[in-house]
Amino acid sequence: MKASGILGTILSAALSVLRFVAGPFAQLYARRFFGGVALLVFVVMVLFEAVFLAERFPMVFRAVYQHHADPTASFVLLMWNSTQVVDLALAIAVLVGVYWTTLRLRENRELLVLVAAGTGPFHIVNLVLMVAVLALIGSITVSGVLDPAARFAERQLLFNAEFRALRTGINTGQFYEFPGRVAFAPAHRAAKNAGPNAYQTRGLFVYEDIAPGKFRVVTADHARLEGPDAQGSIVLKLGGFTSQSFAAATPGENANAEGGKTSHMGLLSGDVTQAMMADQLLTFEPRGSHAEEMSIFDQFAQGQYVDNARHREDMRLLGERLSRSFLCLLAPFIALACVCMTNRKTNYFALPLACMALMSLNVTSVWLVKVIVPLDPWGALRTPAIVTAVLAALLLAEIYREQAKLAQPQLARP
Repeated sequence: MKASGILGTILSAALSVLRFVAGPFAQLYARRFFGGVALLVFVVMVLFEAVFLAERFPMVFRAVYQHHADPTASFVLLMWNSTQVVDLALAIAVLVGVYWTTLRLRENRELLVLVAAGTGPFHIVNLVLMVAVLALIGSITVSGVLDPAARFAERQLLFNAEFRALRTGINTGQFYEFPGRVAFAPAHRAAKNAGPNAYQTRGLFVYEDIAPGKFRVVTADHARLEGPDAQGSIVLKLGGFTSQSFAAATPGENANAEGGKTSHMGLLSGDVTQAMMADQLLTFEPRGSHAEEMSIFDQFAQGQYVDNARHREDMRLLGERLSRSFLCLLAPFIALACVCMTNRKTNYFALPLACMALMSLNVTSVWLVKVIVPLDPWGALRTPAIVTAVLAALLLAEIYREQAKLAQPQLARP
């Protein structure tokens, strides 16, 4: 079968399901309803992302500067940061989209005509349910799959940029922190021999912890880093190398030392070449070391946990992701209930109150997950699902009770 035939079959099946679910309403207004909701969702999402990225830009630019990445990487990092707010923004966007689209249909007497033709207002609930399911799938996909991948890609980009900066030459006048070490690169110094072959040397100052209460100070007239090779090993070459070791002095030791705080242990000088592994200089933890970089499939597939704290952290994060995704199920029904309560007196604050209710549910669900995780890690997944089902049933009952207001115009025609 050709691709066009397969696509036609899929579209025909989708249309049949739509007609079965939504009845006559789908044949007349489904395309218009979905189009209106999709347009408003798109507009609200763009506004949310614009505000969020404007707030994140200083932090992204600071990370680019600190890790010595290319300035153009800021745009890539902003794109990867954009996934962090999608789950909550999508729920609010769906609420706004369903509310305004349904309210416009009601005030234009279109729903009233359908009711007079024998089609109950609850047919629109079926379309809203389809919007809710699609939003739920989209939210879980972004927050549970795309966002973890984006966080890992961001950390990988910054690590590669920092290691590339060290390999090609670190900037002068800046401190670099490594596991157990702090390095500082003084300004360039011109060589003593003047002439066409004169060159500049790059000094290096390194502070290194070698044991509890002991540390080493290393200075070098010039330093060069070669590698890494395929095995990840690098070579550090230091010229004019001087290493001095110190230990913290107790009150009874080295009483003549100034301040009585440190004692000199030894001095080593000369030139040195040291081979080490790349992760000794910059440690890059693999994906899965951080819970926020694991997708929901990785979290569900995780076997027996050795560390209970890590188990609780994974379940907390998974519970928060699912609870925000469940908001996409509740948001359309909150919108319909809000339409039922919208009249001339409540026209200006019905939608803001609905958005506040949705945000309150988000805050409450996050708090509830944090409280339940220490007691029952898997309860962090069951509780949001149960609460969502109860709230959805209450909202549907309210919509059924006020179904006449869902179809009858309540505002003056503009």
